[in-house]
Amino acid sequence: MSSPAQGINTGAAERRPGPAQAIILLVTSGLTVLVTAVLGPSMPAMQEHFKDIPNADYLVPLTMSLPMLAMAILSIVAGGLADKFGRKRLLVGATMLYALFGTAPLYLDSLSAIIASRVALGIIEAALMTISTTMIGDYYHGSRREKFMALQTTVASGSAFVLNNIGGLIAEHGWRAPYWVYSISLLLAPAMMIFLWEAKSHHDDAGATNAANRRTIAWRPGLLTLVCALGILLGIMFMTVPVHFGYLFSAIGVNSPSEVGAAYGLNSLGVISGTLIFAWVLAPRLKEAWQLTLGCLVCGTGFLLMSGASDFKTLALAGVINGLGAGMLLPTINTWCMRILPFARRGFGTGAYQSCLFLGMFLNPILVVWLEKQFHGSRATGIGLVGGTILGLAVLALVLALGKRHARVTA
Repeated sequence: MSSPAQGINTGAAERRPGPAQAIILLVTSGLTVLVTAVLGPSMPAMQEHFKDIPNADYLVPLTMSLPMLAMAILSIVAGGLADKFGRKRLLVGATMLYALFGTAPLYLDSLSAIIASRVALGIIEAALMTISTTMIGDYYHGSRREKFMALQTTVASGSAFVLNNIGGLIAEHGWRAPYWVYSISLLLAPAMMIFLWEAKSHHDDAGATNAANRRTIAWRPGLLTLVCALGILLGIMFMTVPVHFGYLFSAIGVNSPSEVGAAYGLNSLGVISGTLIFAWVLAPRLKEAWQLTLGCLVCGTGFLLMSGASDFKTLALAGVINGLGAGMLLPTINTWCMRILPFARRGFGTGAYQSCLFLGMFLNPILVVWLEKQFHGSRATGIGLVGGTILGLAVLALVLALGKRHARVTA
């Protein structure tokens, strides 16, 4: 008997995804932005509510960071389960639980209980992000897959841009109010049941496919490891602006919430623009090594400009440049990961990459502050060192790209 992940049903294999499938999967993968985008403005009020709780100044921020740690630890587990038991049933179940745990702070009075619910939410988000990304890889192929991987980042960044702007308005109704947004998943679950299906490998012989897939993954453990290592670096890079941008503005004397908020919005627009450049310019024309070179060059340059900026305009412009590079890099690594994974191991490989990506996001504040103290500098010093590392990666990617080009010419 074939396993659910093998798919099964010839009719299902012949189905082609349309707008409904695209919207469902893209919105689902974008749900993770709710952790940081919509809750940030309500944190001070939540801190005030629990001010009598010992160590509340440490515990309240954990409600935002712990979901990412859970995602880092368990995304690989979620991907492995999706390979074994099938994607759709796990995705639908996780989507229903997302509303339960996401809205839990609406009715929980204990801070420890709220923190526990956020850990549970992180476990569910690990499943949502990993399985929805895997299903995009299942449903789409070639250039369409690359465009949808870029669009996945576009939707997430666009959602963050909108939620960053409305999060403060929602928080005006109390620190619990933003948690109502998590109930959106109650609309997604029935849509998934109606419009999604279990994908099937494009090979006709399931047994032969599984054998070939096992051989393929055995031949490329080093490549998957490299992608996962890049995922950690990408996570560190991607969280630098959301976590530290406000500190940089404060250091140069810019404390206006509206000005800082506008700069965050411009950075998000830069990320969106970078994803569109990847989908319509880089992906059709350049190989992975050249995509990585260009993305790292733009992103790293943005970081260095941020570390040396002394006025609002320069720092805001640096944020746009950095966002542009980040928008190029994320779909570059996503599509590279998806391209090297065989169908029967796609969930596991995607989960491994997602675990590393979210681990990097979780480590970002720890690393940047450690760099700041280690080199006896400012927050800008730590960000400059991250930028230098990204530029070093650009040089390595360029050497790889030129080496491959020379090998083709001399072959």
